[in-house]
Amino acid sequence: MNRYAVNVIECTLVATLSLLVGCGGDTATTEATTEATATSQATSGVTPSSSDASTSAASDTAQPTGDGSNSDSNSDGTTTSDTGPGTSTDPSTTGGVSATTTTDGSTSAGPGCGDGVVDGAEECDDGPANADSAACTAACTVNVCGDGKLFAGTEACDDGADNGPGNACNAQCEANVCGDGDQGPDEQCDDGNMDNTDFCTEGCMAAFCGDGFLATFEDCDDGNAIDDDDCTNACVVGLPGSCRPSEIYGASGGFPAFTDPAYKNFLDKKVAVMTSNQQQDGWVLHVIDISGPPPPPNLNYNAPKYHNPAWQQNNIGRVFGLTLDSFGNIYVAPTTVFGANQSPATIKKIDSKTGLVSNFATLPNNGPAFGNINYDCVSETIYVSSHEDGRVYQVDMAGKVVSTYRHSDKSVTIGLPNDVGEPNGVFIPLGQRVWAVQSHAGRLYYSVWAEDTGRKDVVASNAVWSVGYKDESGVIDPLTAKLEFLAPAYNNQNYSNPISDISFAATGWMLVSQRSMFGDNQTTAHQSTTYEYQYMNGVWVLKGTTYLVGELVGSAAGGVDHDFEMNGYVWMTGDALDFYTPNVVYGLQGTPHGGGDITNSTLIDLDGEIKDQDKTAMGDVELPIPGDVPPVPEPQ
Repeated sequence: MNRYAVNVIECTLVATLSLLVGCGGDTATTEATTEATATSQATSGVTPSSSDASTSAASDTAQPTGDGSNSDSNSDGTTTSDTGPGTSTDPSTTGGVSATTTTDGSTSAGPGCGDGVVDGAEECDDGPANADSAACTAACTVNVCGDGKLFAGTEACDDGADNGPGNACNAQCEANVCGDGDQGPDEQCDDGNMDNTDFCTEGCMAAFCGDGFLATFEDCDDGNAIDDDDCTNACVVGLPGSCRPSEIYGASGGFPAFTDPAYKNFLDKKVAVMTSNQQQDGWVLHVIDISGPPPPPNLNYNAPKYHNPAWQQNNIGRVFGLTLDSFGNIYVAPTTVFGANQSPATIKKIDSKTGLVSNFATLPNNGPAFGNINYDCVSETIYVSSHEDGRVYQVDMAGKVVSTYRHSDKSVTIGLPNDVGEPNGVFIPLGQRVWAVQSHAGRLYYSVWAEDTGRKDVVASNAVWSVGYKDESGVIDPLTAKLEFLAPAYNNQNYSNPISDISFAATGWMLVSQRSMFGDNQTTAHQSTTYEYQYMNGVWVLKGTTYLVGELVGSAAGGVDHDFEMNGYVWMTGDALDFYTPNVVYGLQGTPHGGGDITNSTLIDLDGEIKDQDKTAMGDVELPIPGDVPPVPEPQ
């Protein structure tokens, strides 16, 4: 028998009988023990832990321009550590009997575990009662939540390291069940209640049209797929007016089908319709082909664009707000966003077939012009917000005023108003001025312009209101006026800029975009954002700046809409989408429904010229919906 074997036997005997202390001081024994330990680690598949820390920083400063300098720095520090399978941490002891670690990483009892006496490294010892389902486990450790051992009668579950929010077993070793407010792996949602009228129904299923539960955003829900019965597949009682399923909730209107041969390649594709101030090319109305697979992000995409010869500013005028009716006709409203307007009173119509421009309606206005414009498919009328008298004008499809609603005193007129001294060519005061207008689920939502960059107000805030209709005629019922929410402060400042556009999907998803303004007809840039709201338990809840526009912070230009595809894109007008890195892109940004910034977005320069800035020239955007697609659900 060699000396190594003798020493091992002697040390084992001494440890077992607890008669001697310090056995193993022999150098050869120490070396043999070290070698045995190394061999055990090698055969048990131990992977040594590793760490890697990397930090990258990038900064880029463009040449000073009228838009200011561009300085952007990003840093990302990432440290990773990995402990391979079979790795364990077990402090050694010099006395008593400790548990041993097996090759699969589990812990087994030491020689004395189970004798009913707590000694050495044992946390407990209940003798024959030891079990992984008992208070003291088979390894003589206290059974606690998170150890992966199910303590019968005390724990409902224990998945060890997998315990926690969103998992089948939570951090308290309670099973994740529907109604606990924690969305589990088999749940589509969990709002902590069993209310079937909100967006999460019993069984923790996301509410949808056709589930048989009447939700707050539905007129009816018969739980079937029959579209021509009393409750349609859009969960409305019939389809009133010119509505298609998506339009009933406020989506953009029908698809323009211009007969111009140059438009042939745009037919039945996903397009964006956009307004702007005239740039070097003179166009103020644009149709942009945004169909097909997404191009490489964060680079200018030279998307196909269509312009009718009649869409020059000298023919249409200065316009910002636009809308489409159910038949694809486009309507644009004169604006003073880009400065004084020599033709402030006439709404223009662009024919869906010929593309020609005509006068649609002339409303009382001597200078301030209008905010935005929206077609309501139920009443088949158009709503236009006036910056002069603070009224929302309801106009029928013949261009005749049906009614007006004034926010300041919640008054309604049938036909034209009879205000003494109006129109007077003066902007109505901030706080009474309406801008964005959008019909949605039987109500008209509108924004109130109360402050801006040049006129910050410590008391009043920009806001979104809504008001219901008396009936399907679309005449507003002023008694239903309701403040929905105040706009959040911009970038932790003490003010915000006015909301100039609102967009909806079917299931309680609202997008709002701000326009940076410095005065009544003085626009600026880089101080506005696009916000996302979700309708929950009867209120609109801010989800935040999910969609960050532009390379320079706060570059939203005031237009927003979403496409009609599941998991599609949100499209926003913006300044400085790419600011000399390497191009100069001003125009349209498309960001995935799930959110993001320029790094995962499609960037389109509006006039195709990517060397010079087009600051403050961008306008509104709408995405017409081809065919009869269903409403777009909110992003999940």
